[in-house]
Amino acid sequence: MEFRSARPSERDEVLDLLAQWYHDRDFFARYANYDPAFRDDLCLIARDRGRLISTVQIFDRTINLAGAPVRMGGIGSVFTDPAFRCRGLASALLQMSLQRMTEEGFETSLLFTDRTDYYARFGWEVAERQFTPLLSMARADVPGGYDIDLFAADRDLPEVMEIYRTYSGAFDFTVLRDEAYWRGNLRYAGNPDEYFVVARRNGILLAYARAIRLFDYPIISEHGYLPGARDALLPLLKHMGEIADGAATSSGPLATTAAARALAPSNATHAVGLLVAHSVHDPDLEQRLAQANVSMMHHTDRLFMWRAINAKALGPRLGVTPDQAQRRLLELASSSHALYWTSDRF
Repeated sequence: MEFRSARPSERDEVLDLLAQWYHDRDFFARYANYDPAFRDDLCLIARDRGRLISTVQIFDRTINLAGAPVRMGGIGSVFTDPAFRCRGLASALLQMSLQRMTEEGFETSLLFTDRTDYYARFGWEVAERQFTPLLSMARADVPGGYDIDLFAADRDLPEVMEIYRTYSGAFDFTVLRDEAYWRGNLRYAGNPDEYFVVARRNGILLAYARAIRLFDYPIISEHGYLPGARDALLPLLKHMGEIADGAATSSGPLATTAAARALAPSNATHAVGLLVAHSVHDPDLEQRLAQANVSMMHHTDRLFMWRAINAKALGPRLGVTPDQAQRRLLELASSSHALYWTSDRF
């Protein structure tokens, strides 16, 4: 048995292995092809007599934490050929990933899983986060006077990047994005499709929202607005709510575009009548939604696991001793000031 980093020449074999998971090779290929931080050597593999049988990938991200850029290793694409399971292969690769992240200078690590007990063996711990189902967004009483349009990168990206910097950059755990990251993320975040709309008034882009369909639910994967322009987001959310609800939309032609298929139900029986949003970090927005007659509830998600990789560096950064770094990391990740967008998932 051989355990090591993948070579560039082995990328196709890795993708062929992962294709067994969702029967969708392109899902994984989008990250390899478009994530500017993708490195074949951060993809760890196991081979048996020449056959590639197991893999774990480290996704290289930098997040905002305690007001500073912190390198984070995202763990994903953990998969073993069904014929070789229950032999400790993934466990060996996860141990190798911890060593590799330490060597590479990562301070934290994140993964998403429903197998929390398994990953807890390797030091990852659950941090609770909240999602907000919006139950009547399609019927919300929102202000008018905004022009809603599909996002166009060549036209809108600089303004959206600035909104992201000022809005999302105010919270812990958001990914720091340069233009290369943005352009890559636009290619894989929807996997394959997302619905991305912007709101303008008097020609000024004031707010944006991105949405996907995930586990057959319409998810607002990210949003943002300029300071003082909170109300500009509401028409975007209502527009998305109408599409997700299968209802007639106040922004008519946009709802019939190919992009809207990412959000629309496949047929009337699949219209769930809600959007799932990240909004707990923004109590002013939730208050404004309530005023617009939107019904909301908070749903606790416990599939969000964090681990301190370099406690000696992370502890002082978070104002605690190294032995307290993991606990403090979990406290921050579970707080209302934490924000990790679904659009940054891996």
